[in-house]
Amino acid sequence: MCKNTVPPRFKENRVRHRTCRFEAEPFNFMKTRSLVLIFTLILFPSLGIRAEELPPLPEGPLLLTSITPEQLSPDYWVNRLPHPEALLKTPEEIRILNQEIRTTLTTQADVFSLEGRRRGKDIRDPLELEYETVKGRILFDVDGQKIPAGLFEQKIKPLMRWENVPAEIKVGWGVATRSTSVRALPSEVRMLEEIGDIEFDMLQYTLIKLWTPVGIYHVSGDGQWYYVQAPYVRGWVRARDIALFSSRAEMKKYADFYGGTAGFLTVTGESAWIFSDPRFQRKFQSPSMGTMIPLAEKTPGALAVWMPFRGEGGKVRLSKKYLPSASDLSEGFLPYTQRNVIRQAFKLLGTRYGWGGMYGGRDCSAFTQDVFLPFGIAMPRQSQDQIFAGTQINHFAPLKEPEAKAVAIRSGTPGVTLMRMPLHQMIYLGEVNGRFYAIHSTWAERISMTSDEKRRINQVVVSDLTLNGNSYLGSLFDRIIAVSEVL
Repeated sequence: MCKNTVPPRFKENRVRHRTCRFEAEPFNFMKTRSLVLIFTLILFPSLGIRAEELPPLPEGPLLLTSITPEQLSPDYWVNRLPHPEALLKTPEEIRILNQEIRTTLTTQADVFSLEGRRRGKDIRDPLELEYETVKGRILFDVDGQKIPAGLFEQKIKPLMRWENVPAEIKVGWGVATRSTSVRALPSEVRMLEEIGDIEFDMLQYTLIKLWTPVGIYHVSGDGQWYYVQAPYVRGWVRARDIALFSSRAEMKKYADFYGGTAGFLTVTGESAWIFSDPRFQRKFQSPSMGTMIPLAEKTPGALAVWMPFRGEGGKVRLSKKYLPSASDLSEGFLPYTQRNVIRQAFKLLGTRYGWGGMYGGRDCSAFTQDVFLPFGIAMPRQSQDQIFAGTQINHFAPLKEPEAKAVAIRSGTPGVTLMRMPLHQMIYLGEVNGRFYAIHSTWAERISMTSDEKRRINQVVVSDLTLNGNSYLGSLFDRIIAVSEVL
């Protein structure tokens, strides 16, 4: 499920603090330990995480609630639709929708429209507030020890050096050279809300994808971190993962995929391998669904793309890399139809849940974002913002108005209707025999009326809305508070 508890921040720079956990209280690792041990641990040595710490991934796709095997196919849901190939929005209408999203939601930013100069106070104050907010919390490290105040005072504060922000800032410009984390503070130390709660790092905001453009507001004291504004989040990223352009205009030639860059590819599979050579012998990088990459040229059997590298002084250096023509890609964006949206969602079925992109996974709102990005829809990152991307159908109080809620869901367009709970986000698939079905990325299900007991799910699943109904919190349906269409 999703948990959204946003810390006090400046309204302009609201970012999610916690999202996509299935429970209302912090996860208690010991209460699920017996269940955890029945699953095989999956190793991620590149993340430097000890094997005994790794969250397990139950073998999937799972048959939850009333789901039948045929309902795990996108065609089951597509074939129920009267006009699945009908175009829901034209590219121009999507452009207008994106503008509405950016205008309505303060978390969204058009990097190519940012002011080239900013008042230092507008950056200095949020930096100090973010530091004090995290420092004031009781947090734990991966070994179960309380994060000491000295770590903040001696290690993190000197890096942030907000007192050195000048009265006026000249914004720098860059792009991500790979998928990279955006952090609340310039630190890779994992800070947990609960002992053993290793899947949820309170410093982890999200990931930004390869070629994501950013405005750079500040540099850490050691030069190893940039404080950046990305299209849907502001925070700290590793400088090693950002290549610098000399000007915004130069960056726009390659990375303004919504309005300026001429030819580009969009990853439409769960991910796609990029190779260093045109014979596809040396794997280089594997960007995820929704990643947009400038197209350099087409050759027989291969697509050459421009990849950014960080050269001398951090300056961008471009190099050609290659993808097989048969890769799951689209030249430009996909046509926005119900068939295409549902198929995109099902390409992620069974993929790992990952808070803020941890462990290479997707939490509930990242799943929703990735599904809609290949259509050119600049979907917000936070679940509480995503529900405002498009047309509002209705809003509800939790555990109330079941008849009105059912009417609202039935009126939604399958595939592009979002159903939001205080702690979760789902994509509506349709109604079968009086039951409403959704596809969503979730971490665990509560299964007790009297305790905190949970069953781990930890992946993208299809379920009906009775899921979690055998708990004191109520079912997915009970807790829906908003229904909207991305239309």
